Amino acid sequence: MPFVEINKIRVHYEIYGVGDPVLMISGLSAPGMNWLYQVRDLSPHYQVITFDNRGVGESELPGAEAYPIRVMADDAARLLQHLGVRRAHVVGASMGGAIAQELALRHPAVVRGLVLACTWAKGDGRFVHTVESWVRLAQRLTLEERFRDVLFPMVYSPAFFERPGALKESLIRVLAYPFPTTPEGMERQARGLLAWNGSRVKDLRKIKAPTLVLVGRDDILTPPVFSRTLARLIPKAKLQIIAGGHGFFIEEAEAFNRAVLAFLRRVK
Repeated sequence: MPFVEINKIRVHYEIYGVGDPVLMISGLSAPGMNWLYQVRDLSPHYQVITFDNRGVGESELPGAEAYPIRVMADDAARLLQHLGVRRAHVVGASMGGAIAQELALRHPAVVRGLVLACTWAKGDGRFVHTVESWVRLAQRLTLEERFRDVLFPMVYSPAFFERPGALKESLIRVLAYPFPTTPEGMERQARGLLAWNGSRVKDLRKIKAPTLVLVGRDDILTPPVFSRTLARLIPKAKLQIIAGGHGFFIEEAEAFNRAVLAFLRRVK
């Protein structure tokens, strides 16, 4: 369980496999362990780097009122610097996709290839309301209620809930994780996320890295229209829509990983 001090906070990270580095950036309140299926399939071919964003998992919970997306992007850049990685492929999901966009804009020399999954540049009113609601409910619900009754219905597709045992298995996995995100960590990340929302739309044309935009067909939190906008505004972007909801990198992990691996192999 390695740690490094970055921007005056302790950040937890893990490294799996050898080869060209791939940095995985998690979404709102999600620790790096959410990438377990990607670690499984990518690490035989690449060096996969996961980490806990500030405020979640084993990383430190700083006392700031909000964690700006630009600061979390700088955290990611400093982690790569600490590891001696000059260039890396970057995969970001949901809020991690916002951080990945910011990383590509603030530290373009670091980003070799960019995968933006289930993410956005400017979320609409429904999106903003949903994030705000999650934060309010996190203050009142138990961890199990938060996932079972609020997050999972928004994150997973109807097909996922029809699979025997899928919900139970997911719930067991998140409840067994020994470092659950606190309501404070979630709120501070969410405040940074909402402050960033829409602020970089005009800058997307400056992203030079080859980019794959991935989205689940049944994503109701960041629907395919958000990804179509990203793919249209980023010069070297390609859009791919596959099965699944917002959490398609978990519920449709094999299809997601095939798409990512095919893209990484094309990037020089």
